[in-house]
Amino acid sequence: MRTLQLSIVLGLLTGALGCGNASEPYRDTKTTQSIARLATADELAIRQAIEDYANGFIQEDMQMLLGLWDTVNSNSVTYVAAELDQPIVGVTNLDPYYQSFLDTLIIKSGNISNLQIFQTGDTAYAFCNYTWVYENRPASAELVQPTRATFVLVKRNGHWLYQHFHESISFEYEPPTSLK
Repeated sequence: MRTLQLSIVLGLLTGALGCGNASEPYRDTKTTQSIARLATADELAIRQAIEDYANGFIQEDMQMLLGLWDTVNSNSVTYVAAELDQPIVGVTNLDPYYQSFLDTLIIKSGNISNLQIFQTGDTAYAFCNYTWVYENRPASAELVQPTRATFVLVKRNGHWLYQHFHESISFEYEPPTSLK
């Protein structure tokens, strides 16, 4: 929560909250050349839903993690974890997956960067990078794992919930200039 508050304050002070509408994504950048404007309530709520994924692991809060998902379509939500060959389908199947993580890892932080939000009505697509800092249980050397994450969220009763979440491990790679 403090990370979100600090990000919002810094963004407002530097004008770094960028643009965000259906045709142009919300870009969380550190450039002072971006257009200064306030993020919409939906953009802030989506960002909070994405930050709460890290917060759920840091706080070891299973209810927070499961509460991020769309329960209206609970049997059709999908999660593609970086380390699994097949997607997890259904909210009830997320519980044992999350519990295995909570039993084996101590998540110290999950910083978010490069957040881009594309919203169309009550559906949003979001992309970001997480930088996970964690230890194995019992406590061991601290490890850092950069990942990429893509979300499909739906707005239900004023809350942005995950319908699909795909993550992959981020490697040091410089794409060709034509792809930048």
